[in-house]
Amino acid sequence: MSSSLTSKHRRQTDSGRVDLVVRNARLLLESGMVHGGIGVANGVISVIATDEHLPDAEIVIDAQNKIVMPGLIDAHAHIDDPTMQSHESFSSGSRAAAGGGVTTFVDMPLTNQVDTVKMVDEKIATGESNSVVDFAFYAGMMNAYNISNIPSLVEHGVAAFKAFTCEPYQANAGVITKCLSEVSEVGGHITIHSEDQGIIDEFRKDLDGDWDAPISHSLARPNIAEQLAIRQNISIASQTGGHLHIAHVTTHEGMNEIERGKSRGVMVTTEVCPHHLVFYRDEMNRLGPKSKMNPPLRSKQDRAALWSALLRGMIDITVSDHAPCPIEKKDTGKDDIREAWSGVDGIQMILRVLLSEGINKGRLSFSKLLRVSSRNPAKLFGLYPKKGVIRIGSDADFVIVDPTKEEKINEDMMFSKCGWTLYDGMTMIGAPQMTFVRGVQVYGDGKILAKPGHGKFQAMGSGNKPLGD
Repeated sequence: MSSSLTSKHRRQTDSGRVDLVVRNARLLLESGMVHGGIGVANGVISVIATDEHLPDAEIVIDAQNKIVMPGLIDAHAHIDDPTMQSHESFSSGSRAAAGGGVTTFVDMPLTNQVDTVKMVDEKIATGESNSVVDFAFYAGMMNAYNISNIPSLVEHGVAAFKAFTCEPYQANAGVITKCLSEVSEVGGHITIHSEDQGIIDEFRKDLDGDWDAPISHSLARPNIAEQLAIRQNISIASQTGGHLHIAHVTTHEGMNEIERGKSRGVMVTTEVCPHHLVFYRDEMNRLGPKSKMNPPLRSKQDRAALWSALLRGMIDITVSDHAPCPIEKKDTGKDDIREAWSGVDGIQMILRVLLSEGINKGRLSFSKLLRVSSRNPAKLFGLYPKKGVIRIGSDADFVIVDPTKEEKINEDMMFSKCGWTLYDGMTMIGAPQMTFVRGVQVYGDGKILAKPGHGKFQAMGSGNKPLGD
């Protein structure tokens, strides 16, 4: 879809000063793709115009007819845990984000609780000293003892809360009901890792002695475990009126439950990860312990259902669930997959996967790319329209994309502290070329260009945020 630039886009700041101009671009706007450029003043988009109407600036970048789109918002990433610094940190994780065109990430607790205002303040201080891109926070893991903290956390700019229906942070239905009831009163949402623990327990028993093969990890967590947990959580959401967000959906059965919930008017949204869009269960023995994550890789049929749901708008956002580890923690699972760490990289790969496997294979349109990777997560997390769109007055968070660039993925290009990638050796088409956060270039020519501390905490708004056009 394309549209023309109108006079309402051609506005500068009151002073008329513009710090940065990007010209000769294909701008991916909410209204469609247009030819032109943008001007940036004080970290904010101040001009959107055709090239001949762009003002002068100290810095002018010729986009060479490449796509300029809003920076990605990765709304599910495990970046910094104070006791897991060997896995990832604000410094390394934010560098990986910048290298993937991600300008804001939502950091989710990994092993340590983040469920008080004091803990959030400590994380803000660490992030603003070390991150090169902007960030927000999840609180969690939610349990019977921290539900009462929800109102104060929402007031403090943390309006997203994480819970599990399975180990290691299993919350029972009563806790989930109370959490959803609380957020229905004060805003925000509950994100739930939805797998039924009873199903997992029983299917594990069938695999005694057969854990040498990585595929066993997936067989022990069957589709029905996700389906039943999602069905129950949607039922609770329908009765409480709270906003339920289903983390990393992986199965066609789970998607069917979500679609039914949406059709009944339940406030339920969901997300998908790049690894579940690229890999499938039968590849696990070839990929080895690196391919272990929760929820696990599924069948080819499930993968196809996820792409279909993404294109049809049933999946609301794309996220990384970035949770790599030192390779030694993966290698411990070579003889028994139960011993390997569950988690993979992804924050540097979201955009690459959506371009290569989505846009360039006809599974995704550019307008849908904008929605699932930028605009929708900004709305869901109360950051819109400051983030997630190219619009006058919005933060100048954008990425210059070459949709035709061929790139062979390798470990040397990864900025993650762990230094490996599940995508190693794959050839992909389409890649971010430059990443800007609040008008400052943080990535280009394969290098990180900003110093630690450029990133800033972004307080979430609360309340219901419809995703429709």
